[in-house]
Amino acid sequence: MAEPFAKRVELWVRRQLLRRWNGPAPTLVEEPTPLLRPDEHSRILFLRQDRIGDVLVSIPLLRLFHTHFPAAQKELLLSHNNWGAVRAVRPYVQRCWRYDKRPLALVRLLTQLRRQRYDIVIDLTDNPSVTSSVLLELAGAPVRLGIAKGNDAAYTHVVPSAPRDQVHIVERLARLLLPFGIDPAVVDLRLDYPLTPEDRQWARALLGPCSGEYRVGVNIAASHPSKYWGRERWGEFLRALRQRHPEAELLLFASPAYGSEQRALAQSTGARPAPLVPSFHAFAALLEQCHIIVTPDTAAVHLAAAWQRPCVVLYVWDRPDLMPWLPYRSPYEAVYTREGSVQSIPVEAVLAAFERLLQHVGAISISHA
Repeated sequence: MAEPFAKRVELWVRRQLLRRWNGPAPTLVEEPTPLLRPDEHSRILFLRQDRIGDVLVSIPLLRLFHTHFPAAQKELLLSHNNWGAVRAVRPYVQRCWRYDKRPLALVRLLTQLRRQRYDIVIDLTDNPSVTSSVLLELAGAPVRLGIAKGNDAAYTHVVPSAPRDQVHIVERLARLLLPFGIDPAVVDLRLDYPLTPEDRQWARALLGPCSGEYRVGVNIAASHPSKYWGRERWGEFLRALRQRHPEAELLLFASPAYGSEQRALAQSTGARPAPLVPSFHAFAALLEQCHIIVTPDTAAVHLAAAWQRPCVVLYVWDRPDLMPWLPYRSPYEAVYTREGSVQSIPVEAVLAAFERLLQHVGAISISHA
């Protein structure tokens, strides 16, 4: 079967660009060095066209860049998959673009980006990305910065890639500040997710007062089926948690795609279902009302870290060369499996992790920030 026309065009463009990328090696910047000095006339584009969690772990870098270069025009390219996190980056960039893979939309976007005449394009992806390489080339900026990896020829400047099995993703990304003279080792890299007083008032009104001494938010949803623990395991966990901790209110979160699972679990366990909301920001506002969070490896992990909420996280860690994206600089307990799905994690292991976390933070001291 012949390939679709759009796919043939994409492959042709990639072949042409690969020929162009056989040029000089990029400048490697290993120490804080002010090689790049944005001013009020500078136009900078950040590339972050992946998932919501990727946006959240990039916020410390975007915040620091804005703090050091407030007058520069800073823009960010997101995608359909992570556009839901756009409100989290609004304080740090003046404009956000939306990447769409549809051929006509993509051509329109690339034409618009080319017209912006960016001075610097910064690739925030940690893996080699053909998409980033194409965007870097077609944006036409004289300075193209990224982390050293398989597509180095697409950059004019690179920073060293930190050991991915030892260094948290937040700190790996922060190395992109080195060419601007910023030392990532001495700056504040804590996560944040902004909520307004109106956001919190809306969430409190929707949820009502906590019916227990503290509220445990249990998020069953995830971005991939391998991260769904399953109705049987979640049910066993929730029933055991209610029995062991009757003082806690259990609030059950899910994305609309998992609404039927949420309803079934609420009915069988007595946990209270949180309202299903259409936006990530609304989900975040509701989750922030919880004192402890239990979740598979998904964006909720980074929301918990942003608010310093104690968190129990279920991880598939089947690649020892990659550190899991743990809650950054916040209290947590992680439960791992080396197999391809969290369904292999025993219920008792997650219950034990919850008890360790509760003992560590102290049930009496749990309160909203």
